[in-house]
Amino acid sequence: MSYVGCQYGFAGDQVEVRGNIELRTTFTDGAASRTANIRYLVVNAPSAYNILLGRPALKRIRAVASSRHMKLKLPSLKGTVITLKSDQKEARRCYENNLKTKK
Repeated sequence: MSYVGCQYGFAGDQVEVRGNIELRTTFTDGAASRTANIRYLVVNAPSAYNILLGRPALKRIRAVASSRHMKLKLPSLKGTVITLKSDQKEARRCYENNLKTKK
């Protein structure tokens, strides 16, 4: 399956789509883990982020994201809840680095 169409960055700029790749991705919080095949769209764009998980991927793994709490929760295959936590300082550093690349 290939992607045809335009993608736009957060600032509205058009980004070049290079293709897509399906990778086995492991989500773990140290206590529980889950591995799923996730299809990633590869784009040529300067960004502080390594990946962005879209709604189709989140829906497939039954994940719930909270940007306010900087957490992602999803069920493990054993019935427990995996909680992935973000780091506020790291998120701010990524945001500031992204702003620097646009200057």
